[in-house]
Amino acid sequence: MCTENRTLEEILVHATIGRLGVDYDALNAWARSFYRLHDDSWNPWGAGDPNDKSRPYGKTINAIFVIGYLLSDNHDLQWHSLEDYESLACSQQNRFHSELYMRMIRYNGSAEATAVWGVFADEDRTDLHCPLYDQGSPSNFPSHRAAVLVHEAWHHWLYTHGFEPSHGSGGAARWGEGDYYHFHTVSAYEFGFLHTYSTTPHRFHTPFQVEAEFFADLAELARPETPIQVCQTARAHGNTLLENAFINPAPYRIGDPRPW
Repeated sequence: MCTENRTLEEILVHATIGRLGVDYDALNAWARSFYRLHDDSWNPWGAGDPNDKSRPYGKTINAIFVIGYLLSDNHDLQWHSLEDYESLACSQQNRFHSELYMRMIRYNGSAEATAVWGVFADEDRTDLHCPLYDQGSPSNFPSHRAAVLVHEAWHHWLYTHGFEPSHGSGGAARWGEGDYYHFHTVSAYEFGFLHTYSTTPHRFHTPFQVEAEFFADLAELARPETPIQVCQTARAHGNTLLENAFINPAPYRIGDPRPW
């Protein structure tokens, strides 16, 4: 079993739900439906009490809340809109990917999550694993968990649009897996158009890049009600990603002036 625990950030994000006037029961019901958290695999992990933020199900609700409520939607400065990230991360069939569902599957390795597609007689899905929730894990933060949901959904975007959905490796990437970083300005993607791409001129995203851009938007352009711990974690984890996860060196760090 994953170790049960609640970090300070987990507690603060849960409290922010109420501070923003969001009804807990309504949020829980919406998240279960929109992100399709209905699989029986969630039953041992707190599905019966989504407000218990010491267990994976409740922690996943926190991450979904971060994606859907905590960005300011600053059109001039955000990499992408709240709606872009939310539509990407959710499990509904839309412009990003086919219909998905999410499972909670205990995992003995270090992987946070796994995107699964093309399974015969089964739907595409995202499997979430204990490193996203375990006490002491560097991934055990609502902000980080939210970014992972965005990341895994981009694997599904790649598969849906006929691209190689797996990571590469080598080059400047310091981890076992890495992606290419495709530089673009803030103005290159109008709100609502994250799903688009072009090869001439080159406009493209990879899973680690979408994750890093979400981290950056959460770190610098969150709503004022967002706990400062969420922004600090997003900045630290996003810069770690930018430093280590790209085959070609990423020419940007969170805190740098955003390129127009």
